[in-house]
Amino acid sequence: MKRIALLLTVLALSMVMVACSQASGNKDVEEISIGYFPNLSHAPAMVGIEEGFFTEELEGLNLQTMNFPNGSLFMDALSTGQIDIGYVGPGPMINRYLQGGDVVLLSNASVGENVLVVRNDIEYNGVEDLDGRIIATASTGCTHDLLLRKMLQEKGMAVEENGGTVQRVAQRPATNVGMLQQKQLDGALVSEPWASIMESEGVGRVVVDVTEVPWDGDVPATVLVARKSFVEENPELVAQFLKGHEKAIDFLNNDREASMEIIIKQIKEITDQEIAKDIIDNSLHRVFFRSEIDREVLQEFADLSKDLGFINGDSSLEDLFWKK
Repeated sequence: MKRIALLLTVLALSMVMVACSQASGNKDVEEISIGYFPNLSHAPAMVGIEEGFFTEELEGLNLQTMNFPNGSLFMDALSTGQIDIGYVGPGPMINRYLQGGDVVLLSNASVGENVLVVRNDIEYNGVEDLDGRIIATASTGCTHDLLLRKMLQEKGMAVEENGGTVQRVAQRPATNVGMLQQKQLDGALVSEPWASIMESEGVGRVVVDVTEVPWDGDVPATVLVARKSFVEENPELVAQFLKGHEKAIDFLNNDREASMEIIIKQIKEITDQEIAKDIIDNSLHRVFFRSEIDREVLQEFADLSKDLGFINGDSSLEDLFWKK
């Protein structure tokens, strides 16, 4: 009887431990992998990593990072479990979600940033002057790509894939300067700091600034997302990561000098390209860091993606957002 009583006690304790584990809402996680790009709008990731905000909030966990040149590759990595959480433009996130992808939107990160640059020897008086031109975006269906197509659509124009006359090519932003110099590109709808670099190198000029793109530039440049399965299994870890994210945004908005140093350091480590401080300073006038999500703009972005043929079926984003 004593043995039975002891076994029942052990069983009861085990059930309590399991219940506590389930109540905590986290699996046994030892490592979290974070993805982001070497773009200015991804500065919350850079600052959060460099200043140790994520490490502080996720004490005891090993943090790994991966860098990506475009949103399609980022979403592939997220879907296949190579990364758990990270920063990406709204275009790739929306497209993958509406295709049934395993993604949850946690927070906004930045707004603005995206501008249209054309080569200095090209006359530009309006969007109509892009007729017959070669314009780069980071990838097909990315945020820059959708903004370009929306600009053209508003003038009754389109890229060649949509039956129009503007030749759009997918090109990594870091390589655009050389292609503009060689006249292999006529322009690019691009993010910062790459637009300011093109201006400083004398190969291009901004002709549609951040407040002149669709939605007056009030479009999320970068959002924070995670795998749905990761969020469901680790809600407390996600909440802790969000605290680090908020600390990074607060830092960016209150310590410009230190933020610029971090951005310069991180971009050099990722791209092997050192960007002058004055370029970063100029770029920051086009990027605004905030965590609030504008659901209405995101829904209009999703409707645009459907209209352009990137997705089929329902474009509702109702279940994209994290229900904390």
